[in-house]
Amino acid sequence: MCLMCDGWSAEEVRQHIDNLIERHGWAIPYVESPNPRKIFGYTVGLTKIGAPEFLVRGLDMDDTVEMLNSLASAVALRHERFAHGHTSDWRNGRTLYFSHMHGATNFALNASSRYGNAVSVLEVHFLDQKVPELSSAMKLRGQSASIGLGRGNHLN
Repeated sequence: MCLMCDGWSAEEVRQHIDNLIERHGWAIPYVESPNPRKIFGYTVGLTKIGAPEFLVRGLDMDDTVEMLNSLASAVALRHERFAHGHTSDWRNGRTLYFSHMHGATNFALNASSRYGNAVSVLEVHFLDQKVPELSSAMKLRGQSASIGLGRGNHLN
């Protein structure tokens, strides 16, 4: 269940997120729903270091936390950069694709309430096929990275 569903006040949840960001550099709110199409998780805290937040939909909490912690670690600890159009290797040979998320304030509420217009969110997608061929200009700007697997500072 979610923290507010368990009786926490909005202020208690906000303080908990603040504590996780202070301790780890980011937090991961996970939004549950009986409808699997409405399940998602996202990072909060990367904006303060000039990086986009990440959001992924449709994974269970364990996979969401594993993926987002890995991405956040890559950014915060190894200084990797991700942007719209970038790809990354994931477990089992799967490829992730990152796209700028329009309307992110409707989803990444904890990030947008903290950082306002400074928030940028990259939505993480799974590619079932190879990345489409890019123009020469896009090839020069595109980058690829591998991320490690991690566990840690999520909220539920």
